[in-house]
Amino acid sequence: MAKPPVMLIAALVCIGGAAVLRSQTPGPRSIEPIDQMPLTATPRPSASASALASRPLDSTLAARPTSSASASASASASASPTASPSGSSSPSPSASASGSPGASPSSGSSPSTRPSGSASATPAPGSLEALHQQAIVVDTHVETPWWINEKKVKLRDNKGQVSLEKLKAGGVDVVFFSIYVNPAQYGRIAKAKAEAIIADLKREINANSDLVELATSYGDIQRIVAKGKIAGLMGMEGGDPIGDRLENVSHFYSLGVRYLGPTWSVHTQMGDSAGPAKPRWKGLSPFGKQVIKRMNQIGMLVDVSHLSDDSFNDVLKISTQPIIASHSGVDGVRVSPRNLSNDMLKLLAVNGGVVGVLFYPPFLEASGKADVASVVKHVDYAAKVAGMDHVGLGSDFDGLDKPPPAGLTDATRFPAITAELRKKGYQDADIQKVLGGNFMRVFQQVLK
Repeated sequence: MAKPPVMLIAALVCIGGAAVLRSQTPGPRSIEPIDQMPLTATPRPSASASALASRPLDSTLAARPTSSASASASASASASPTASPSGSSSPSPSASASGSPGASPSSGSSPSTRPSGSASATPAPGSLEALHQQAIVVDTHVETPWWINEKKVKLRDNKGQVSLEKLKAGGVDVVFFSIYVNPAQYGRIAKAKAEAIIADLKREINANSDLVELATSYGDIQRIVAKGKIAGLMGMEGGDPIGDRLENVSHFYSLGVRYLGPTWSVHTQMGDSAGPAKPRWKGLSPFGKQVIKRMNQIGMLVDVSHLSDDSFNDVLKISTQPIIASHSGVDGVRVSPRNLSNDMLKLLAVNGGVVGVLFYPPFLEASGKADVASVVKHVDYAAKVAGMDHVGLGSDFDGLDKPPPAGLTDATRFPAITAELRKKGYQDADIQKVLGGNFMRVFQQVLK
């Protein structure tokens, strides 16, 4: 869907400072054997100015594709092979090193399955449908609130990649709605704009209470999912609405925001982004370090997806709670400043955090074209490096400026990931972790 002229003009204004956004750096680079990798941060080369200029615009700076719901999409995904492979064929990613603050739980202890009381039809035992239905499916990043606020779309039947109807068809139980403010367009009124987006989203959630409820705690999630509804949470992408005022962290927490990414694709008062080649703070700013501590205190998740390597390392030194990367890929498959290196994955594992593998093709494949198998390649690699307890899914649906991976046209297609994971040899308990159990473990610890 193309934006009106005023939005396109705003997008062009962004290109000078924020065209540093998504990377198409050639990759993958040479990756050392997983079992020989040191647990130290290795700086990645900065992209050249010419490479930065050629990057496609991030989420809301470019026209976003629309896609229609497809009831047959789920059915075709469910028709994939259903036989559970033997243990010998399973990837069986080795468990990562555990340590404070978020030691990985023992196998099977993650809250991966639906709470008792969930009402749904009973598919054949052992089928893909049964596996997908039993799992709590979590998507940690969708950008539908932008469409609600800017284009006045309806959450129930939005024609884009995410709607309540599509989420239900895809078996998605928990979704984080991104509160994103374009800093080039709304920088001076970022706080007020974020408040307006939140108000619009809440109105849509309240208007569709038969399908969705707003959640702000782990207990809320459990309660809502047990009723057969979608648990909708809010996460803020970029710290521009916070500005340089620490009290704004608590303010947005009081409005229901439960994760915060200190930066989007441009530097903020909190620290450096993975976007621009030239750092401003060489990591987190002194204010940014205060923000992380405050988030830990009040029970707000720290999202590291858009941070520079140095900012990421600063977060890991400070945070006393598990972190998340709400929508990222991995360098071991496709090198990009927006993807996580092997070192970052191992540090995230020690922290007890989880990376949500995104669905943005240029971050998944060097060709810029991807499919379901591309997403699972990133899942598989992250699981081998960080451990099975530290990988999940964060689609970035409704924020993709390129066509989504083949077979993952919209939220109805989540069962295709279940099918591909089983095809790859993952055991059902591990598939449940990837689909949402690992994130649920973090939510249980942080979202009190």
